[in-house]
Amino acid sequence: MRWVILSKIIITTTVIFSQADNFATADRFPSADNFASTERFPSADNFAYAESQSGKLGFYNRRSGGTGLVNEIGYTVIFWNLENFFDTRFDEGREDGHFTPSGEMRWSRSRFIKKRNGIAKTIIDIGVKHQKNIDTWGFPALIGFAEIENRYVLNQLIYETPLAMGSYSIVHRDSPDRRGIDVALLFCKRQFRPLKNSFIRVTTGGFKGDEVIETDKEDEVNETDKEDELIANVKEDEVIAEVNTYVTREILYCKGVLHDLDTLHVFVNHWPSKYGGERRSAPYREAAADALARVCDSILKKNSKANIIVMGDFNDTPDSRLIKDFEQRSTLKVMRSYHKRRSIFSKGEQLIKNRGTIKFKGEWEMIDMFFVSDNLQDKNEPISTDNEHFTIYYANYLMERDRFYTGNKPKRTYIGPRYNGGLSDHLPIILRINRNW
Repeated sequence: MRWVILSKIIITTTVIFSQADNFATADRFPSADNFASTERFPSADNFAYAESQSGKLGFYNRRSGGTGLVNEIGYTVIFWNLENFFDTRFDEGREDGHFTPSGEMRWSRSRFIKKRNGIAKTIIDIGVKHQKNIDTWGFPALIGFAEIENRYVLNQLIYETPLAMGSYSIVHRDSPDRRGIDVALLFCKRQFRPLKNSFIRVTTGGFKGDEVIETDKEDEVNETDKEDELIANVKEDEVIAEVNTYVTREILYCKGVLHDLDTLHVFVNHWPSKYGGERRSAPYREAAADALARVCDSILKKNSKANIIVMGDFNDTPDSRLIKDFEQRSTLKVMRSYHKRRSIFSKGEQLIKNRGTIKFKGEWEMIDMFFVSDNLQDKNEPISTDNEHFTIYYANYLMERDRFYTGNKPKRTYIGPRYNGGLSDHLPIILRINRNW
């Protein structure tokens, strides 16, 4: 009886090792074409590193179970208007008294922490779903913000939440905006190395300077006391009197190297709103467009193959006259978000525009955008992107039911003075940059 049992064990062991030997050979290893269909990998919420038969390195997305071996390494860029992301303290000279524990909004520490943690959760969620670069743990490479009050709220994000594992640093300085809200850029130090940065001041008086004055920054870009600026204005042309003294948020500019592959010029914008009426406020947005176009034109004149990404809340839509004029003048292209839908009248598929990033009076509007230069759309270059890699991040926890109109809308932090508990009235936008070399 013992001999029978022992014989069965030997036979079973032989079969197992025989199968293992066969699997190790090149003809049994699953290729890139059928890698996703294999059932040898258990389900997990991450990406596994694998090597195909040809020796190419890539990433197997176990979570989706159908994307297969992805040979393209990519980098995620996010822009998000955070809707009044203030701290809880009052700052002299700023109109932020409403956002204090005793102010109209009753902006408490617990509400601040809830919003801070929700923002961090969303960024990590986006990184896990869009970033396929395994040595960065799924953290986005670049994150542009609008409507942040100061460096304190940024430090809270990158040091007091799980984003601390992403090794982020900050580009920011306090702008002259009367509300005290600024733009900022977070960059993952494993993926992006800044070289120079500037802040373009937008006013509507006389024009001063026509080039970007940059400062050399090797590693950290957290110090702002010595950073130069470009003050760029538009000529007065039948503009109302108040425009002469109007100063709005600065445009952030950062030049750096993406993962030691290629140089990238990054701009973060928050153009003036339509408060007071579209016609009355139009000169303010035209001033911002003029300032940005001058700088982009200067960069492209020096290097026609420059890689430029412009991101921001432009308070206008891609089909507006202002945005079309800016595209033509700067030669940058606005990214448009589509999804495919099968047509009931033909065998093909239709490209349907996705909803916007903000909902106003029941209508979705696309006012948060990315613009990119021609060279960044060339797949023969080290890095590239296109419309297929631009998306709007719709997550259930960022939305709520629209009680006055149909469907859903972004769940904002406040509705008037009433606390609503959401993160922002804007949705994040995402641009994936592919590594081609």
